Amino acid sequence: MKRRALLSSLGGSFLAGTAGCLSDSPGTPETPQNPQTTRPTTTTNSRTTTQTDTPEQRAGIGVLNEDDESYTLSIRVTDGDETLLDKSVDVHAGPGYGRGVEGALVGEGTYRVVAELDTGARLDYEWQVTDDAGHLEIVVTSDGELEPRQRSAGGIDDENLPYSVSGTKDIFAPPSVEIRNESDADATVTVAIEYDGDRFFDQTFDATTDREISTPPVVKSHATYDVVAETADGQRVTYDWHIPEMWAWPVLAVLVASDGTLRVGCGWPRTASVRVENTDDTEREVTMTLSDDDGVVSETTQVVAPARRRFPSASQSVTSTS
Repeated sequence: MKRRALLSSLGGSFLAGTAGCLSDSPGTPETPQNPQTTRPTTTTNSRTTTQTDTPEQRAGIGVLNEDDESYTLSIRVTDGDETLLDKSVDVHAGPGYGRGVEGALVGEGTYRVVAELDTGARLDYEWQVTDDAGHLEIVVTSDGELEPRQRSAGGIDDENLPYSVSGTKDIFAPPSVEIRNESDADATVTVAIEYDGDRFFDQTFDATTDREISTPPVVKSHATYDVVAETADGQRVTYDWHIPEMWAWPVLAVLVASDGTLRVGCGWPRTASVRVENTDDTEREVTMTLSDDDGVVSETTQVVAPARRRFPSASQSVTSTS
């Protein structure tokens, strides 16, 4: 079984009845900042003036490696016949390794992005940059393929957010809602959050395919919140979002998975590796079984040569069901 297939089978199982955080979330993107900046200017006639600039929207490119191998990635960005970027970067082994490739590269418009790994995996992508989608992440998947992921702002302007719970401590970095669509079809996702019966957040998002949406901070107090997420096709997931006092960098992750299922948790699916060392002089067939309280999640068999080898990476779902 290939690593992609193993991840898919794991991702298709739910951790039912699980409350609280199922995993942390390394590499969680920062909350989008207001592009409007303010800076003091010189003092004239004993009076200080302030100048506010609104720079042109600019979009950059990054890379995220979800595989456990290192690669060299070449990237070419063109605008018609004009080449805007043509470079190669070294991508260290993940999972979870990320780096910027080029910042403030382009403004609004449509561009062609061609990316290729030294293994031959290739991505040819039409990159549409809008005023709320200003970053493209090229993802090296767990089986060494390339996928695009474009980040966008949630478009929420609510003066009552982030929500505060009286008598509780404030979170070091108030979290946002992160919505990611890894399926092949666009989706409409509604997310509602409430505390003790007070529904303070209820928003609907157009989660287009290969898109990650990040809202402004939604809560600022350590507490347990009730979350309900729904899709237009009728899927519904409830989740107890528990943010304990020692949790300084929380996030609410809402995922439309590659198989179209809706999942909610306190972090994105993570990968783990099982290392098998064959000290014998001959190759051995090894079967690895992953199971939880509900039974076998996945099983794979591999032939291990007489040297240190790794099993395919496996992903633990961060989701729960009602």
